[in-house]
Amino acid sequence: MYVARKPVFGHYEYFLKESYYEEPYWKSKVILNLGTTPENYITYYSEVAFSIDIEEELEKLGYKVDQWTLERLFFRFLNPEAQRIIIQFTRSQNIKKQRKKYSLKDIHFFDIKRRIVLAFGVSNPEKYINNFYPFLDELCEKSRDELENYFWDLEDHLKYRERIKYITAIFGLSYISSRATQEDIDQIFMENLCTLLNDKNFLMGMESEEIHKNYFCRYIWMYFDMVPFFVKPKDVYIREKEIYLRAFKFLGISPEVLKKASKIELLKIFREKAKEFHPDKGGSHEKFIELRKIFEELLKIK
Repeated sequence: MYVARKPVFGHYEYFLKESYYEEPYWKSKVILNLGTTPENYITYYSEVAFSIDIEEELEKLGYKVDQWTLERLFFRFLNPEAQRIIIQFTRSQNIKKQRKKYSLKDIHFFDIKRRIVLAFGVSNPEKYINNFYPFLDELCEKSRDELENYFWDLEDHLKYRERIKYITAIFGLSYISSRATQEDIDQIFMENLCTLLNDKNFLMGMESEEIHKNYFCRYIWMYFDMVPFFVKPKDVYIREKEIYLRAFKFLGISPEVLKKASKIELLKIFREKAKEFHPDKGGSHEKFIELRKIFEELLKIK
């Protein structure tokens, strides 16, 4: 049993769900609609004493659930002081968790990558993807809907810079060439995301559109909220500035115009200037060579 959220018109709707196995995949079903304010199900007797009032409703639906289980499910909706006490109490307990036996073949590689990056903060999860880690058993016997809610909850705790590293690692953007443009990086991100949305083993019976609308939209928000985040080294900026100034002095075209110009526009400018500086047109050989060098450098930047 788990709590799922769904983005709806600027807010979230929450549902109590459970995963069940229906060959060949684990699927999910709604047990109870919690609405937009699950906090309404919590009754406080003091700042830290409370009860979650859905036991009877769940029992009528055939689910026997105790307050300890409900406390875990509704933890995020509790007030900060109640959360602090629960964390303090839980940490003081020496609870031995019974681990599930699993095979890496039973878990999708993208889920393994996400969990490894969340656990270790590495930028190259592919290096560790074939290793067995005890916490990967948390990814077993869950529907795609439950898995996405599971990862969403963990990602909520990431700080801004951690999110940058997380997105670049899970979508294979960590080792892109420094010469790649932002458009190139955007394209790789979207291609990798779309590949997952067309992977039947990843979807586990869910519709691609449903995954995109309810869950993967968060990755698109996270990614484009952080663009551009591939910061160029300082020496690269200095080198580019020198090239633009050199071009300005030679061509009389401002750096702002050259920066905004596309490759096609630059080539058009080069052809026009080539006619002017070509030795056969009354120009000098030295100036024509200099013109070629400048445009080669400008095209490298582009």
